[in-house]
Amino acid sequence: MNAANKITLTRILIPFIFLPALMSDLPYGKTIALALFVVASISDWLDGYIARKLNITSDFGGLIDPLADKILVSAALICFIAIMPDIVKPWYVVVIISRDFLVTGLRLLAAKKNTVMAAEAIGKHKTGWQMSVIIATLVFLSYQELSNTFPSIHINFVFEYIPFALKILYIGVVALTLISGAIYLWRYRSLYKQNL
Repeated sequence: MNAANKITLTRILIPFIFLPALMSDLPYGKTIALALFVVASISDWLDGYIARKLNITSDFGGLIDPLADKILVSAALICFIAIMPDIVKPWYVVVIISRDFLVTGLRLLAAKKNTVMAAEAIGKHKTGWQMSVIIATLVFLSYQELSNTFPSIHINFVFEYIPFALKILYIGVVALTLISGAIYLWRYRSLYKQNL
């Protein structure tokens, strides 16, 4: 197993530490969850960089890498439904996860038909924005946690305006997710139209 795939497999283990840290009442649990998510995000960039730099891309890496991302993103979003129900609505998460299942299904269908589905630019933007809004949410939760321990860092402005900003960001991410999914469905319609 090459170095890039080892990093990817390590990232799959992160949700098993991330989830308890985020959902428990452990001291600084939200801050630990933030650190873990940032590490996972960096490793996502790192394994791809190493694979391209050393020319060690593989079918295994191509399958596991996006799967590791989806597990971590889905875990975070599902937790946010419980932690921040006014900001992260269940249907947001259903849309985001459903789009990922849909595109994964299309990729499997494409593989059976010996067709290569190229990564769309909008899909990369979608992933980037998803990661960014999750990190922003975790930063806010970490700040809440730390401000309870250190009242001197409490700023009313943050608690008044950041939740509203997060709501707008999540609506934008959901819209981008829907557009991205629609583009994939349209561009690769030949894969499934003949079977309808």
